[in-house]
Amino acid sequence: MAAQATVALEATEERFLALKHFPSGLGFEADGTARWPADQFTFRLRDEGSIRLLEELHDAGAPVEPVKASKPAGAASPATAVKE
Repeated sequence: MAAQATVALEATEERFLALKHFPSGLGFEADGTARWPADQFTFRLRDEGSIRLLEELHDAGAPVEPVKASKPAGAASPATAVKE
């Protein structure tokens, strides 16, 4: 069984600390942070401004590697460019 992706977050206001993730029932820690599944419910609360994401998306808690930019196929490097 594959692990579910999670994301660290915090409540944006004290009144939102009463929120619980649905359907898991996970709540917030005493410091106002939590780690919830990265699902539609979580992202909807983010979009509404109730929570703020503290980090990039994680798969089972493992850090996300930054995506390296690559050159488009067929792009010539400056050293091999033909001068006319």
